[in-house]
Amino acid sequence: MLWQTSPAATEMEQVMFGWLRAALGLPPAFTGTIHDSATTATLSAVLTMREQALGFEGLKKGLSGMPTLRLYASAETHSSVDKAARLAGIGQDNLVKIPTDQSLSMKPGALASAIREDLAAGLRPAGVILCAGGTSVGAFDRIRECIEVAHAAGLPVHVDAAWAGSAMICPEFREMWAGIEQADSIIFNPHKWLGAQFQCAVQFLRDPTPQVKTLGLRPTYLETAGKEDVVNFNEWTVPLGRNFRALKLWFTLRAYGMEGLRARIRNHVAWANEACEALRAMPGVTITTEPRLSLFTFALADDAATEALLNRINDDGRIYLTQTRHQGRYVIRVQVGQFDCTRDDVMTIPQVVAALM
Repeated sequence: MLWQTSPAATEMEQVMFGWLRAALGLPPAFTGTIHDSATTATLSAVLTMREQALGFEGLKKGLSGMPTLRLYASAETHSSVDKAARLAGIGQDNLVKIPTDQSLSMKPGALASAIREDLAAGLRPAGVILCAGGTSVGAFDRIRECIEVAHAAGLPVHVDAAWAGSAMICPEFREMWAGIEQADSIIFNPHKWLGAQFQCAVQFLRDPTPQVKTLGLRPTYLETAGKEDVVNFNEWTVPLGRNFRALKLWFTLRAYGMEGLRARIRNHVAWANEACEALRAMPGVTITTEPRLSLFTFALADDAATEALLNRINDDGRIYLTQTRHQGRYVIRVQVGQFDCTRDDVMTIPQVVAALM
């Protein structure tokens, strides 16, 4: 719960943040905490946006009579953003979905226009949520340009890199989230692609003060006598009690090393591209979205045929794939990320597809 009840857990979490910050190439100013999932981290970020927009009055007075707040994201962001808008009391209707370009990136100009229009209508913009590797098809917003627009309007920015953030331990992939050092909050999940066990969602904060001011609550029985300035991570997120999640990272990083983890991610990206090309060569198969890191999608001639194929694949049992909708079309997702998978495992995908078409 507190530094006082678990100083080793608290201080190891701080050490792990130093290791991960260096691994991702983030500036030294970033600190943060470890949540159970990206959904909780995004909710924490959105609650903080709400309170900053309301001058931290919502915590005391509630939202009744307060200005109507607006959040901005693209349709490629995860549904956890929608959930955060709902649970924070901002409301689904006030989560503005900004148009994307042909690369599925949020249009900075459209973001600027939406903010201006809301201000003119007497609404109050609260924050922007950007996407760095969307769950559906791996979309990346133009991080630098969108942050410039948001900050020019005085708005904080949260970047959801829950899946793809792990790949940024490889310097060659960092251009995909260029400008990330200007974000106010970043979430990525080592339990998705770095081999850590579940409940290990890492939120980086450029300045933790607004989030601690939003989520912190320190009654007398939670004080640490003589150490008023000590870090109590329960004040950085929603729960009071916390698991010793930093230990998972310590074991993973010590066991495999950064070079071992980088090799895995590079293999996954290369194998996904190889599987994509094998599927592309099959008559009747269309690659509907090109590989973004280790994620791509494909489909057959129509939705019914695609869905029937996916059902046959998963009933067969050798591999497991999932579905999404992209530009109104039912498509099959391929994402390579299981920690100990091999090239043979991945190349089973086109083999099974060929056998079941």
